[in-house]
Amino acid sequence: MSKEDPVTAEARRETGSGTDLWSVIISPSIWALHFLVCYVSAAIYCQKLGRDAPLSDIRLLVIAVTVIALVGIFWSSVRLWRVHDRSLTDDDFEYEHNTPEERHRFLSHVALMLCVLSAVAVIYVTIPMLYLESCR
Repeated sequence: MSKEDPVTAEARRETGSGTDLWSVIISPSIWALHFLVCYVSAAIYCQKLGRDAPLSDIRLLVIAVTVIALVGIFWSSVRLWRVHDRSLTDDDFEYEHNTPEERHRFLSHVALMLCVLSAVAVIYVTIPMLYLESCR
């Protein structure tokens, strides 16, 4: 069994399975979509039913959307961790050379930090809905 040439492996990562722009922005995009769905649906719900309407119905929607968003962010994190974990070097946080391998590692590291930030933001968007009782 022959081992694949490192240049060929890097070309394969560059063209499909490495860290691209979409991988970097997927988690913040999930958070932004979650934010819009939660707040727009709550605003429409409160506008239609009045200020004294209980938030129990919309709370279920917000919790469901939050679970879906957190699963999407987790999926993105696992995918990025696989790219980050395929590093050819032992020093994961040292970026000394301008090579495609180190660019992938750096972008995957940045994208992983954005995943963590997006997960925290999704949770913070959900917290007010858990404590509010009515639209007031």
